[in-house]
Amino acid sequence: SRMTKPVAIALMIAIGIGLHNFGEGLAIGAAIGLGSIAFSTFLIIGFALHNTTEGIAIAAPMSRGKTMIGKLAGFGMIAGAPAIFGAWVGGFVYSPFTSVLFLAIGAGAIFQVIITILKWIREEGDKNLSSAAVASGVAVGMLVMYLTSILV
Repeated sequence: SRMTKPVAIALMIAIGIGLHNFGEGLAIGAAIGLGSIAFSTFLIIGFALHNTTEGIAIAAPMSRGKTMIGKLAGFGMIAGAPAIFGAWVGGFVYSPFTSVLFLAIGAGAIFQVIITILKWIREEGDKNLSSAAVASGVAVGMLVMYLTSILV
Protein backbone atom coordinates (compact mmCIF):
# COMPACT_ATOMS: atom_id res chain seq x y z
CA SER A 1 0.00 0.00 0.00
CA ARG A 2 1.03 3.57 -0.57
CA MET A 3 2.54 5.46 2.37
CA THR A 4 0.78 8.62 3.56
CA LYS A 5 2.77 11.85 3.66
CA PRO A 6 2.97 12.00 7.50
CA VAL A 7 4.22 8.40 7.64
CA ALA A 8 6.79 9.10 4.90
CA ILE A 9 8.02 12.18 6.76
CA ALA A 10 8.31 10.19 10.01
CA LEU A 11 10.26 7.48 8.16
CA MET A 12 12.69 10.00 6.68
CA ILE A 13 13.21 11.57 10.11
CA ALA A 14 13.85 8.10 11.59
CA ILE A 15 16.42 7.31 8.88
CA GLY A 16 18.20 10.63 9.45
CA ILE A 17 18.24 10.11 13.20
CA GLY A 18 19.52 6.56 12.68
CA LEU A 19 22.49 7.86 10.69
CA HIS A 20 23.13 10.45 13.39
CA ASN A 21 22.85 7.81 16.14
CA PHE A 22 25.35 5.53 14.39
CA GLY A 23 27.98 8.23 15.02
CA GLU A 24 26.93 8.42 18.66
CA GLY A 25 27.32 4.65 18.96
CA LEU A 26 30.80 4.83 17.41
CA ALA A 27 31.83 7.34 20.09
CA ILE A 28 30.44 5.16 22.90
CA GLY A 29 32.21 2.08 21.55
CA ALA A 30 35.49 3.97 21.14
CA ALA A 31 35.26 5.25 24.74
CA ILE A 32 34.68 1.69 25.97
CA GLY A 33 37.56 0.47 23.78
CA LEU A 34 39.81 3.08 25.39
CA GLY A 35 38.83 1.69 28.80
CA SER A 36 37.26 4.97 29.90
CA ILE A 37 34.21 3.71 31.75
CA ALA A 38 33.37 7.13 33.24
CA PHE A 39 33.48 8.80 29.83
CA SER A 40 31.46 6.05 28.15
CA THR A 41 28.87 6.19 30.96
CA PHE A 42 28.60 9.96 30.53
CA LEU A 43 28.12 9.53 26.77
CA ILE A 44 25.47 6.84 27.27
CA ILE A 45 23.50 8.96 29.76
CA GLY A 46 23.80 12.10 27.63
CA PHE A 47 22.80 10.36 24.41
CA ALA A 48 19.90 8.58 26.15
CA LEU A 49 18.52 11.90 27.39
CA HIS A 50 19.03 13.47 23.98
CA ASN A 51 17.45 10.54 22.13
CA THR A 52 14.22 10.89 24.10
CA THR A 53 13.48 14.08 22.21
CA GLU A 54 14.27 12.37 18.91
CA GLY A 55 11.35 10.01 19.49
CA ILE A 56 9.07 13.03 19.66
CA ALA A 57 10.45 14.24 16.31
CA ILE A 58 9.55 10.89 14.73
CA ALA A 59 6.06 10.72 16.23
CA ALA A 60 5.09 14.37 15.60
CA PRO A 61 4.26 14.09 11.87
CA MET A 62 1.92 11.17 12.60
CA SER A 63 0.25 12.75 15.65
CA ARG A 64 -2.92 13.93 13.90
CA GLY A 65 -3.70 10.61 12.28
CA LYS A 66 -4.66 7.17 13.52
CA THR A 67 -2.22 5.80 16.10
CA MET A 68 0.05 3.25 14.44
CA ILE A 69 1.99 1.60 17.27
CA GLY A 70 3.64 -0.92 14.95
CA LYS A 71 4.97 1.75 12.61
CA LEU A 72 6.19 3.89 15.51
CA ALA A 73 7.99 0.91 17.03
CA GLY A 74 9.57 0.11 13.67
CA PHE A 75 10.64 3.71 13.17
CA GLY A 76 12.10 3.66 16.69
CA MET A 77 14.21 0.66 15.70
CA ILE A 78 15.31 2.37 12.48
CA ALA A 79 16.42 5.38 14.55
CA GLY A 80 17.87 3.52 17.55
CA ALA A 81 19.45 0.29 16.30
CA PRO A 82 22.31 2.07 14.47
CA ALA A 83 23.55 3.35 17.85
CA ILE A 84 23.87 -0.24 19.08
CA PHE A 85 25.62 -1.32 15.88
CA GLY A 86 27.88 1.75 16.07
CA ALA A 87 28.86 0.89 19.66
CA TRP A 88 29.83 -2.63 18.57
CA VAL A 89 31.88 -1.32 15.66
CA GLY A 90 33.48 1.39 17.82
CA GLY A 91 34.39 -1.10 20.54
CA PHE A 92 35.63 -3.98 18.42
CA VAL A 93 37.41 -2.12 15.62
CA TYR A 94 39.88 -0.60 18.01
CA SER A 95 43.07 1.23 17.15
CA PRO A 96 44.34 4.64 18.22
CA PHE A 97 43.39 6.07 14.82
CA THR A 98 39.85 4.66 14.80
CA SER A 99 39.33 5.79 18.41
CA VAL A 100 40.15 9.37 17.47
CA LEU A 101 38.05 9.11 14.31
CA PHE A 102 35.02 7.62 16.09
CA LEU A 103 35.22 10.07 19.00
CA ALA A 104 35.44 12.92 16.46
CA ILE A 105 32.32 11.62 14.70
CA GLY A 106 30.55 11.50 18.08
CA ALA A 107 31.74 15.02 18.88
CA GLY A 108 30.36 16.14 15.54
CA ALA A 109 27.00 14.62 16.46
CA ILE A 110 27.09 16.45 19.80
CA PHE A 111 28.03 19.78 18.18
CA GLN A 112 25.29 19.36 15.58
CA VAL A 113 22.74 19.02 18.39
CA ILE A 114 24.18 22.01 20.27
CA ILE A 115 24.07 24.23 17.17
CA THR A 116 20.49 23.14 16.44
CA ILE A 117 19.41 23.91 20.01
CA LEU A 118 21.13 27.31 20.00
CA LYS A 119 19.43 28.23 16.70
CA TRP A 120 16.10 27.14 18.14
CA ILE A 121 16.62 29.24 21.29
CA ARG A 122 17.39 32.29 19.12
CA GLU A 123 14.36 31.74 16.86
CA GLU A 124 11.95 31.11 19.71
CA GLY A 125 12.49 34.46 21.32
CA ASP A 126 15.23 34.28 23.94
CA LYS A 127 17.81 36.35 22.08
CA ASN A 128 20.10 36.45 25.10
CA LEU A 129 22.03 33.18 25.08
CA SER A 130 23.86 34.28 28.23
CA SER A 131 20.66 34.15 30.25
CA ALA A 132 20.48 32.56 33.69
CA ALA A 133 18.63 29.55 32.27
CA VAL A 134 21.37 28.81 29.73
CA ALA A 135 24.13 29.35 32.29
CA SER A 136 22.32 27.09 34.75
CA GLY A 137 21.95 24.38 32.11
CA VAL A 138 25.67 24.48 31.33
CA ALA A 139 26.52 24.40 35.06
CA VAL A 140 24.24 21.42 35.69
CA GLY A 141 25.74 19.62 32.69
CA MET A 142 29.26 20.19 34.00
CA LEU A 143 28.22 19.00 37.46
CA VAL A 144 26.69 15.82 36.04
CA MET A 145 29.86 15.18 34.01
CA TYR A 146 32.03 15.70 37.10
CA LEU A 147 29.88 13.47 39.32
CA THR A 148 29.81 10.78 36.64
CA SER A 149 33.62 10.76 36.53
CA ILE A 150 33.82 10.43 40.34
CA LEU A 151 31.09 7.83 40.81
CA VAL A 152 32.00 5.50 37.97
